Amino acid sequence: MEVFEPINVSDFGNSSPANHDGNTTSLCTWYLPPFEWLKLVTLFAGVAGNGLTVVAIATDRKLHTKTYATIAAIAVADCVYCTVAVLWSTLLFAYLDYSNYRQYRKCINDFLFLLLNTVVSVLFSASYLASSLSISLLSIVRFVILSLPLKANTILRKSSLVFIIILIWFLSIALAVCKIIPFTFISRKNINLVDLFFTFIIPLLTIIIFHGIKIFTLRQSEYRKTEVKKMERLVVAIILLFFVCNLPWQVLRLLAQYKVFVPGYLLQTTMGYLLQFNNCVNPVFYAFLSPRIRHSICILFCRFRANE
Repeated sequence: MEVFEPINVSDFGNSSPANHDGNTTSLCTWYLPPFEWLKLVTLFAGVAGNGLTVVAIATDRKLHTKTYATIAAIAVADCVYCTVAVLWSTLLFAYLDYSNYRQYRKCINDFLFLLLNTVVSVLFSASYLASSLSISLLSIVRFVILSLPLKANTILRKSSLVFIIILIWFLSIALAVCKIIPFTFISRKNINLVDLFFTFIIPLLTIIIFHGIKIFTLRQSEYRKTEVKKMERLVVAIILLFFVCNLPWQVLRLLAQYKVFVPGYLLQTTMGYLLQFNNCVNPVFYAFLSPRIRHSICILFCRFRANE
């Protein structure tokens, strides 16, 4: 049995094998503390919610629009992220040495271990980044459609939107590979700063700026005031959720990266849970609040019952 430090599970350690002496004799026992079970249940809910969103949009032709296509892109990224996080929890976190939680025991076969620390790890980072950038894209798409209705079809063509979504995934995978594979021309600290910029700063600024301009424009128009107020409350909720769930993790990561403060297990796990919770709850704000998506989901369940 070997003991390794987590690779890309968090950014509070390195990716080299942990230093340990020959007295490490703990057995490979599958065990998750209560907090990890809470995370696992939340992740399963995230997989279900995001997966349902993708299916509802894909099977309803009325939802094949630019806005809902972007919402589906967010849901796909979040679904991949939550699924991979479930794999990490059940195959690696379950073998963590909780007396020294930055070490986990290699209790799975070599092929699966290598797969988790390469392909799956890249998907983990890439899907999170793709979700954040897709949220930024949705803010821009909604701004263009509501604020510039006459020019929307010219500015936002379907082919252009598909190209942007593909480009987001290409960029996300490239950055994730750089985080996993060490390169001599760029340090891990610089990679983490780039990651911070794309996963937190850009999405937050994009949401604030474009949703703010959109609401200001609607206020100046003859749009119904009650609808504008609903939009305002929703935008505030989205901004607060993104800020509260992401900021603590990003701050802790920077403090640990520059060795100012190294968090303990409970603090790191709590901040990690908030980060994952954001991806799990995205369908509620971006999909389930839409009457058209709820109607599509109802149709799906009705078809399922009819086929039983």
